[in-house]
Amino acid sequence: MDGMSRPRHILAGRVWFLTRRTTRRHRLLRPDSDGTSQALYWYTTAVLAAKFGIVFHAVQVLSTHIHEVVTDTLGNLPAFIRERNRALANALKCHRGWPEEVFQRAPASCVELYGPDAILKQIGYTVANCVEAGLVESPEQWPGVRTSVDDIGTTYFEAERPKMYFDPENPVWPDKAGIQFEMPKPLVDSFGEQAKRVLRRAAALAVERARISARAAGRFVGNVARLLRTPVQGRSRTYEVFGRRNPHFAAGGNLEQARRAVSERRTFLTAYRAALDAWQSTREPPLFPDGTWRWIRELLTPRSRIDGARRMPRS
Repeated sequence: MDGMSRPRHILAGRVWFLTRRTTRRHRLLRPDSDGTSQALYWYTTAVLAAKFGIVFHAVQVLSTHIHEVVTDTLGNLPAFIRERNRALANALKCHRGWPEEVFQRAPASCVELYGPDAILKQIGYTVANCVEAGLVESPEQWPGVRTSVDDIGTTYFEAERPKMYFDPENPVWPDKAGIQFEMPKPLVDSFGEQAKRVLRRAAALAVERARISARAAGRFVGNVARLLRTPVQGRSRTYEVFGRRNPHFAAGGNLEQARRAVSERRTFLTAYRAALDAWQSTREPPLFPDGTWRWIRELLTPRSRIDGARRMPRS
């Protein structure tokens, strides 16, 4: 299952930290020495990010999971997650000869980032993830999909359509597609021209903490060439806490931003539940609050969507 099973406040312009894991932690996303799996990620992501208005800031793909920091400019995040992950999974199944699901059945983790502190923390975590896993000593050594701090705000990455799975006769899949990695607006608003310097410092601290964490856990850098030959049927055996909390938002330790997030969440859920109860009892056009995704975009009749949107209060 992809998407967001719990009520989410999907407002345009919000920054998100996304995580998607492979089924049973198989290494299906493992980078390939010839770059095939990397190309499948880049192409599907570029095409569907452009379609749904998703702006990318940072990404790193390890063998069992994806981390991405993005801005949802149009409020289409659930559709992007669903369509991109479905296309990527189908392409990987063709490439790997994999007969079952690629991603775990639990929904993707989608954490809304409130304020620059949370954004700095999650970009740093994303950049340093391969180091914390004990795979490489420095992020620049990771052979898989990744962005560096220097890419953010400068790099345009272009990918050609892979030769497998994607139909060249289908206009949905162009010959080429690209992603512009942009500086998150909250960082520009907070730090101006110093945003890159602040971000570079945050990432450097995250990488150093990742090295310390990896050594403390007994995870030592291995041979990258050997990693590229690891069977994708194998499963990660590193310890993970079962039932770990999957938060709705992160504030990076900023108490003011955390209070704001809690207040917005409570206001949204109160209005959402009232609208849902009213809809179920009266079948009248509902007063769902701004940011409601599935009821407004997918489940209501077209007329109800129009009437409901006219009557929806601002949160």
